[in-house]
Amino acid sequence: MKRFFQRYIAKKDLIFILLILAFSLALLLGFRFLNRQTGGVVRITVDGKTFGTYPLNEDRVISIKNKDGIISNKLTIQNGSAHMSHANCPDGLCIHQGKINTNGQSIVCLPNKIVCTVHSDSQQDMDVMTQ
Repeated sequence: MKRFFQRYIAKKDLIFILLILAFSLALLLGFRFLNRQTGGVVRITVDGKTFGTYPLNEDRVISIKNKDGIISNKLTIQNGSAHMSHANCPDGLCIHQGKINTNGQSIVCLPNKIVCTVHSDSQQDMDVMTQ
């Protein structure tokens, strides 16, 4: 293996490749962590209709009811993030989706038609505002 590197790849080539990889990794991590904006509210929709909007800075448990008035899911807001703590759906995948706290993150429960999405609470993040 050592002969392969000596024959086909020069030492300067290897250094150049390692520098490109290090620069790429630094760029990726920079975009990933420096551009991260935590959201201010979580918006819950049930069957396409807004169920409610709740701030992430207030700890609470939200009982989400379906159109029949039966509690189908519970969303827990704690320490600035939200997660689905209870669901009566057969697969329970929404419970395992984890915590959300960054703009654009969401938890989806397909059987119960529930979508919980984190949004910024300020209007400066809007692209367009219509009346």
